[in-house]
Amino acid sequence: MNANIFINKLKSILSEKKLNRLGKQVAFTKRERNITVFHMVVSLVAALGDKKTIYLSEILRVYNQLTGQSIKYKPFHNQLVKPELAELMREVTNRVFNCWINDALKYTKKDLFKFENILIQDGSSIMLHRSLKDVFPGRFSNTCPAAIELHATLNLTQGCFEKAGITPDSYSEREELPKFKELKGQLLLADRGYYSGSYIHELDKAGGFYVLRAKGLKAVRVHNAFKQNGQELTGSHSPKLCELLPELPKNDLIDMNVSIKNKLTRVVGYWSKKENQYTFLVTNLSIDEFTATEIGKLYRLRWQVELLFKECKSYNNLRGFQTSNATLQEALIYVSLIVTTLKRFLTGCIEKIFKTEMSTMTVAKTTGGWWIGILTAIIRKHRKGLLNAVNGAFDFLRKNAARAHPKRDRKTGVFQYGVEPNF
Repeated sequence: MNANIFINKLKSILSEKKLNRLGKQVAFTKRERNITVFHMVVSLVAALGDKKTIYLSEILRVYNQLTGQSIKYKPFHNQLVKPELAELMREVTNRVFNCWINDALKYTKKDLFKFENILIQDGSSIMLHRSLKDVFPGRFSNTCPAAIELHATLNLTQGCFEKAGITPDSYSEREELPKFKELKGQLLLADRGYYSGSYIHELDKAGGFYVLRAKGLKAVRVHNAFKQNGQELTGSHSPKLCELLPELPKNDLIDMNVSIKNKLTRVVGYWSKKENQYTFLVTNLSIDEFTATEIGKLYRLRWQVELLFKECKSYNNLRGFQTSNATLQEALIYVSLIVTTLKRFLTGCIEKIFKTEMSTMTVAKTTGGWWIGILTAIIRKHRKGLLNAVNGAFDFLRKNAARAHPKRDRKTGVFQYGVEPNF
């Protein structure tokens, strides 16, 4: 891995010929204009990755800065509001997810070797301009009438998006879960919004693994329940979970076998002080391979997708813009995902080249002086200038965006759960 490999990967997506051809394929471009698809895409990435962008006019200023043109706001806005822009950016995003990736992490615990990948599913709501309430209705019509739900699948070892989709916030989250055939040999982690008894049984049949936070289990029959020391809590009868709850200790993990959709299913329960109630995790991982404690640790890996969303929203402009154009809003969300993926890809390259543990969050917010330089060199097709800009970014970031406390992270961060940087 070196700077040239990074540049080649970068240009395989941000290629003038490929992007302009794609623009014609999705009917964004019907004839040659001063504002080309190549210029538009690179400028959008540059604008949303460098600082907090609020107004569309700020994107125009970045466009003119990078291209050396003097495009006025109206013709630029006419291009932005084309319905085909969302389809264009969706296609670019899918290509980015397949190309700008590193094996950033590796498993260090043998128990994890059985999984081809660990995939983490979650969603994040984004409040939009009220005028979009008919296109993207929100769940809370009074306080948030218009909102988008971004559904994302994080690949843990790659440290970035496997795929992403956009729906109105009021739509069911379960419809966005990965298909069963995609999950054979893989472990899926997801929160309670994605839980379905039918889904987990179908996933088990397909050869996939899961640890999901469950809901609506109070009426299920508990066939047996054990404390960590092996003490059984159910006796000879099979009570409903709601009947057993008062007897469950609040200072211990509980390992149970319950009936869900007429199938015996393992459930791990633990007391949540924050929520003042029991949290239940359903899984098809056997107790012989994973104890109740290890199931809890696996589920805590789900926090990585929350950190990814935070990075997108805080430093990569994943937000609702002041626009009443639905397809433009959708397109800008995809641009944010492209920006996040590019920064994480660059971070992984630095780790491999310099054998330095990097902070993706610090890289995401430390863009002054190098981000615009790289994208300017791309848009002006200066190969030597691009190489200098990339090498400069690598050198600056490895000195200023490394993990501050790598030893501490092995005790309290993601590395405590059986993964390490993959140098």
